[in-house]
Amino acid sequence: MRLCVISHSYLEPGRIPILESMATYPGVELAWITPAELRGDLKFSGTSSAFHSYSIPVHFGSRQGAFLYNARNLEEALDDFRPEIVLHEQEVYALSAVQVAYVAESRSIPLVMFVWENLHRSLALPRKWMTAYVLRRCSALIAGSSQADQVHRDWGFQGPVETIPTMGGRINLKPEFGRRGNPVLKVCYAGRLVGYKGVDCLLRAVAILHRNHLPIQCVVAGQGPELQKLTDLSGTLGIRHLVEFCGSLSGDGVASLFRQSDVLVLPSRRTPKWEEQFGRVLAEAMAEGTVTVGSRTGAIPEVIGTSELLFEEDDSNGLAEILRRLADDSDFFMANQRQLWMRAKEEFDNDILTARRIRFLQEILEHKAGG
Repeated sequence: MRLCVISHSYLEPGRIPILESMATYPGVELAWITPAELRGDLKFSGTSSAFHSYSIPVHFGSRQGAFLYNARNLEEALDDFRPEIVLHEQEVYALSAVQVAYVAESRSIPLVMFVWENLHRSLALPRKWMTAYVLRRCSALIAGSSQADQVHRDWGFQGPVETIPTMGGRINLKPEFGRRGNPVLKVCYAGRLVGYKGVDCLLRAVAILHRNHLPIQCVVAGQGPELQKLTDLSGTLGIRHLVEFCGSLSGDGVASLFRQSDVLVLPSRRTPKWEEQFGRVLAEAMAEGTVTVGSRTGAIPEVIGTSELLFEEDDSNGLAEILRRLADDSDFFMANQRQLWMRAKEEFDNDILTARRIRFLQEILEHKAGG
């Protein structure tokens, strides 16, 4: 199968292994088209000779959803590679989605869109037109979550949709099971320090447990506009000595943090324009045998898959109760630790996600050939 992936998503270092997994999949010859302005100096660990890369200039800047590829370069890349199918990883209301849909249709190439949008957001009339245009020309969709699937069904798509997580990771095949910080419960957060990530809720839960004399430590990894506010809050709550703000970490640094932690907490809160679309740190922590706890927001419940590890948005008391139980009940901790690791191994491993994508794309091609 000659597969062309058009995406800026793999420009994140943590996602490169997914692209490499597709490029080395048996029977697949892959081309990757990406915006030149965002490309940077990416390092691939060893892609096969069946991997082709095209870096194409864009117009109107690189802002998500607002750029267009240089039309001549895009057409030349497709004509040079001659794909059997195109996978475009972009929201359907983006300018480039319209462009790719038009170019693919003009060459009779089946188009599959990989979509993340999980909100029934209010679209301006031009965006509504672009959405309808793209969806009419898609052979199929891959949705990053069941919420994304439903949103695009509600927007009128009636073709095949496969729900496949946006991203996964490499599984630690020999994780350390059991508490890592006994008797101290070692809790962490990794991600952007912005209001909608809800890190203040985590700090309030730590303060509740500290007042109840539960030994606990918290590491907050990441940067963002809320850093000083969160630092000040930890002081106000009387837990500044229990919280380490360690800044941004490399991929290896994040994995090391998870291996040293008992629990990762993702306390995201929804906004009118955003809900958690996946929460990659959840899958990465689960892959290291770290217990994951999250708010009932967006795709978080779908990723964790265990209601006992979920709390309502902004409910610091609910979060504190889950953490208390994990600290006090070793059977509860171990059962969830092993269950989450197995879930990551079976559902979020990069190679498993790649196989699911490739099988679905092959099915779409076979259906087109038979139809």
